[in-house]
Parts: sequence; C-alpha cells; structure tokens
Amino acid sequence: METGKTAKYLKYAIGEIVLVVIGILIALSVNNWDLNRIEQVKIRVYARLLIHDLEEDIAMSKFSMYQANEVLNRIDSLARYVQNKNIENISNLDVLCLSSNLSYRPFSWNRATLEELKSSGSLQSIKNDSLKMKIAQYDAFTHHLDRDYINDLEARNNCDLLISQVIDKNYYNIKELYKMMALFETKPPDFDSKYYEHSKLSGFDLFATPQYDKAKAEGLRLITNDINKVHIAINSIISLQRDFEIRTVYELPKLHHDAEELITLLKEAYLN
Repeated sequence: METGKTAKYLKYAIGEIVLVVIGILIALSVNNWDLNRIEQVKIRVYARLLIHDLEEDIAMSKFSMYQANEVLNRIDSLARYVQNKNIENISNLDVLCLSSNLSYRPFSWNRATLEELKSSGSLQSIKNDSLKMKIAQYDAFTHHLDRDYINDLEARNNCDLLISQVIDKNYYNIKELYKMMALFETKPPDFDSKYYEHSKLSGFDLFATPQYDKAKAEGLRLITNDINKVHIAINSIISLQRDFEIRTVYELPKLHHDAEELITLLKEAYLN
C-alpha cells in the first residue's frame, strides 16, 4: 500500500484464486469422470450377469409352463372320462391317476444380480431410462407370478381335499404308483436336464405299466355312492383350467418376451 501497488497485488491474488478454483474444478471433473468410468465398468459386469440370470429364468419358467400345460391336458382327460358316466362305471384308479400331480414347479427366479444392482445404487447409473423401467417392470412381474403360484397352490390343495373325499387311495403299491405318476408326462424336447428332475420317457403311458395293472387288480372302488360329490370334486379341478391357461397362454409367454427383450437391450447397451 505504501508503494502504491495494492491494485497490482489484488489482481495477482484474484488470479491465483481463479487458478486454484479452476484446478479444483478440473480435479473434480476428472474424479467424477473416473468414478463414472468405474461405475460403467461395474454395470457392464452386472449386465453380463443379468443376461445370464434372465436366460436361466426363461429356461426355468418354460419348464413350469410345460408342466402347467400337462396339467391342463390331464384335466381335459379327467373331464371327458367322467362325463355322462354313472358312478358304477367310474374307475377309482383312473380318477386317482388323472387327478394327481395337478401342479407345476414353483418359480425360482435368479434375483441376486438385480438385488445387488438395486442395493448398490448402480441401477440408477444406467443412463437408458427405458432400460431401467423395463428392468423394474420385469422384477415386479416375477413377484406377481410368485403370488399367482401361491394362489394356484391353494386352489390345488382345495382340489386334493375334495377329491380325497370320493376316491380310495389305499392301494398296497401306492408308493410305487405315485412314483410312476411322477413320470406321467411326455418328456419335452430339447429341455435342459437340470430343470428336468425325472428321467421321463417319450410316449410314456401310465396306464400300460405293471404298477397300474397291480393296483387295478385290487378292485378298489370310489368311497362314495353320491355322484354329486364326484361332480363337485371334478368341477373344482376343472376350475383350475382358467388360472392355468392364464399362466400358459398370457403371463409366462409375456415374461419370456420381456426377458428376451431385456437381454437384447443389455447386449446393445453394454456388450457391443
């Protein structure tokens, strides 16, 4: 101040401050860029894992859909079998065979990657808003299908209760018979063996097995003479058709479409 250089020093100080601020901003920008780069690398890893999970979901749920379709076929056979029959002409064993295993495999979604994406906050780093929305919608739909399965299982259990009031299960070889009933499906073509628990045979026919003939020889009859009770039990089983058709015709095909669409979007965004 004594030498009259105050303005010069103020300009110098301001210049230094500006340079420091610019340096800080550049450092922050570089740091943010580096953090974003690291986050995008993580998302690429998540994308690969999520694609694998989606492919597993498709394979798993296709098997459940196949089983549900088999149940629908068996219900059709059961309905035709009892139609216009007197109770004397209804085979206890045939009703037992056609009314067993009226369920499909529970869903076992591969949610580990998606849950980690959500808990880590990386899901919000996905820049494609449409992709983020589709991931969230897919996750919500799998939970919806889990609730559907619980409802289907409750309905199946109610059917079992009603059918148990009209058929006699007291066969000497009932355990062997139930094992054969587990094979009462045609093996689907090109199915991954890890989703197929039984070594099922193409064209397998339960009614042509020694186990069936052995049980038939016992001559057990229905435990009721009331045809109305039989019809009530069969009607409860037939009512399963509507819900199972929703799963096989609408919901599971939609899930497969959504999963395949997600796989395509993830590959385009992160693997190309």
